[in-house]
Amino acid sequence: MDTTTAAGAVPGTQAQQQRVFETSHLDVAREFLIAALGTSLRMKGTEQSRLMRHARFDFGSFCVDDVTLPLETGFDVDPLGCLAVVEPRTGWVEHRWDGGSGRAGPGEIAALSPPDRPFTALTHQLDFGSIVLGQTVLGHNALLAEGQSPDSLRFTGMRPASAGLANRWRDTVAHVRDVLAARPDAMREPLVVGEMARCLAESALATFPNTGAPEPTSRDGSDATPGAVRRAVAFIEEHAHTDITVTDIAGAARVSPYALRTAFARHHARSPLGCMRGVRLDRAHFDLLGADADADADADTDANNRATVAAVAARWGFPEPGRFAAFYRDVYGVSPYDTLAL
Repeated sequence: MDTTTAAGAVPGTQAQQQRVFETSHLDVAREFLIAALGTSLRMKGTEQSRLMRHARFDFGSFCVDDVTLPLETGFDVDPLGCLAVVEPRTGWVEHRWDGGSGRAGPGEIAALSPPDRPFTALTHQLDFGSIVLGQTVLGHNALLAEGQSPDSLRFTGMRPASAGLANRWRDTVAHVRDVLAARPDAMREPLVVGEMARCLAESALATFPNTGAPEPTSRDGSDATPGAVRRAVAFIEEHAHTDITVTDIAGAARVSPYALRTAFARHHARSPLGCMRGVRLDRAHFDLLGADADADADADTDANNRATVAAVAARWGFPEPGRFAAFYRDVYGVSPYDTLAL
């Protein structure tokens, strides 16, 4: 069975592709994997009753996968151009690339290879979840030096740098999967997809050793001025409805990402992303006021109010209504449901 559905084909929203492939036939599985990975493939075994399954949610900048390979398989893979991080539930995978190798089993986390290098992999009775992050989203969330292209980012280690960072990665992935399971409608919103991509990219950059985050320079300190903050805030206010990153904000402020964060620490009550969240919260507040003004008389029910609040929250990048309500109450002193009911 091979089904592909466009779960977000709505004008102005992120195109979310959902694909589920299942087969018990080795030849069909081999053809699918070759097409999916662009790879040569070896599959050992002759059993026809073992189900191979590949389920993918593709959000463009990242993918969430669940894969079952119940036999022993071998792959020779060209450079993926992305970071594929696997977490086996059962079985194991061995992976080798020029300059390194690794093995991951249940409870372990590993990236399969540096995005720019070919690799080989051998799997045994493997069932795993994975996150695939594109080079662009990784580069745009890295604290690269001024003038450094996102494509120049390189990963130098395929295992988490520490147990604590591995747990941070697990928590981030669990958060994304929880939102995907509980609020699939929210994952159609571009700002929610952007926020999930940013969380995953920042966690991957912190977890796996890489060439990002260069040492700050004296220029970064001198660039951390109130003027940089003013330019950044103006850019955030103008572009809060779009998916922007710290790199985008820093570029508009004409400073490095490190200088931007330093400038906000010195001259603003919030971080750049905290400022952006505050602006988006304000926009959500005004949308709730407008929704109340336009509401039908028959629409003033608890269920409809909750649906409206959830939709407004997701539109502005807040996928979880409970967390949105907590942020909202901290700023406005009332719940968003109270605002809608006024």
